[in-house]
Formats: sequence, C-alpha cells, structure tokens
Amino acid sequence: MGKTAWLILAGALLIVGIGSLFLEGFSYVTQETVIDAGPLEVSAEQEERVALPLWLSAVFLAGGVGALLVGLKARSA
Repeated sequence: MGKTAWLILAGALLIVGIGSLFLEGFSYVTQETVIDAGPLEVSAEQEERVALPLWLSAVFLAGGVGALLVGLKARSA
C-alpha cells in the first residue's frame, strides 16, 4: 500500500474511533407481529439498542494511530 492509502485508512479509523467514543452505541427498530389471527394482524415496533464497548473504540484509535505512523514513514510511490 502506498502512503496515501495508509493515510486514508488512518483517517477513517480515527474518525470511527472518536465517533464511537461519543456515540456509545446505536439503535434500530424492528417490527414484530403480536397477534396473527386470520385476517386480523397486530404488529408492534420495538427499538433495539446495541452498546459499543470502550475497548472497541480504543482498538479503532490504536489502529488509526498505527496506520498514521506507517503512512508517515512510507515512501511516496
């Protein structure tokens, strides 16, 4: 990989790492059928939350710093 590719990878990992520190997770909505009796169907929306652990943010940040160091040391092709 060239210098530019390493720097782009570093930027992406750092953005994801910093973003995951502040967001602390994400949520999504699922639709679930509660009653299904012939022509009558009742459904409900349920919000699910996925928490991102702190160690995952640290891994992204460390990977970003590592890629940045490799990108800065790489020779321009």
